[in-house]
Amino acid sequence: MKFFSSCLIFIFFTGMLSASEVGSGESKVLEETDFQALSAKMKEKSLGLVLMFHAEHCAYCALMEREILSPMVISGDYDKRVFIRKLLIDGSAEVRDFDGSMVEPSEISNRYAAVVTPTLVFLDYHGKKQAKTMVGINTLDYFGVYLDEEIDTLMKNIKTEESR
Repeated sequence: MKFFSSCLIFIFFTGMLSASEVGSGESKVLEETDFQALSAKMKEKSLGLVLMFHAEHCAYCALMEREILSPMVISGDYDKRVFIRKLLIDGSAEVRDFDGSMVEPSEISNRYAAVVTPTLVFLDYHGKKQAKTMVGINTLDYFGVYLDEEIDTLMKNIKTEESR
C-alpha cells in the first residue's frame, strides 16, 4: 500500500521538478561509499538498509531505480524505516565496509551473493541480512508490494534483535 501511495506522490512531484532534472535521469538513490558511517546512523535511528547492487550498463537496474527506488526516496514515506542506497558492483573505487576496512565493491556484493543485477538486500546496522534477497525485476505490477513485505520483515527482525 505504501508503495502505491509513494508512486502517486512521485507522479505529483515529478510534475513539479524541472524538465532538466527529470530528463537527465538523475537518481534520487545515493551511491554508498561509507557503510561504517551509514551503520552508525542506522543504529542511532533504528533504521534498516535497502541496498541495491547495480552494474553500470544494466537496463534493469535503471528501471528499478527510476520506477521503484527513486519514487520511494522522493515520497519520504520510508525515511523513518530504512535508508535506500545503491552500490556499483563493477566499480573500481574502494568503499568503507561496515567494519571500517576499505574494500572493493565486488567483495561486498560477493558477501551477499549479489552476482545478478539488480539485487536488493535488506540489512541491519551490523550488515547482517534480515529479510529475503530480491534478485532482478521482471514486472513492475506487484514488485512494490513484495518490496514492502521485505521491508516489513526487515524492520520486524531489527526490532526483535533490539529487544534481546
